[in-house]
Amino acid sequence: MNLEELKPSKFISFLYHPEEILRFKAAEVLGRKVKGEKARNLILRLFWHLNDESGAYCVGAPLGIAEIGRNNPDVFEGFKNKYVSLLDDWEVERKYVAYGIGRLAEIVKDAYPNPVKKLREKIDEIEDEEFTAYAIIALKKLGDDISDLRSRFRDVRKPVKYYDGEKIVRVAFCEFLRELDCC
Repeated sequence: MNLEELKPSKFISFLYHPEEILRFKAAEVLGRKVKGEKARNLILRLFWHLNDESGAYCVGAPLGIAEIGRNNPDVFEGFKNKYVSLLDDWEVERKYVAYGIGRLAEIVKDAYPNPVKKLREKIDEIEDEEFTAYAIIALKKLGDDISDLRSRFRDVRKPVKYYDGEKIVRVAFCEFLRELDCC
């Protein structure tokens, strides 16, 4: 079965999937599949699925929104502020928002709220290694000087799990930072 032949609604169902890798992969394919007005409508639908009132909270919605936006920058321009603001919503899987900001760095760099300031604020507030890893990647892609974060976390041996664009990787946080130097 060719994944590209499936309808977008099938990929949305994978954004709910308990296996995290399937959420990332579904979001990537979804981003490639929808264009123009369909992209805009799907972004609106995914924002709605982040709202408890929708009755269908979707944990992977920030990933889908990011990938659709990345592949439809003109459409996403009107959503970039709202997307960065998701970092303030404690009900949303904010590590996915941080990952998405990294994927959307060129589009959201001038968003309000400022994504650099917001990510740095949330690193201290959330205190989660996965979120911090995605936030550091995003900050680097946004052109921020992350040397203070490197020195702050360089001795952290706690394991971190993150998606590297192909697979879920699990390494000590200090090793993650060393690998980031190579990128």
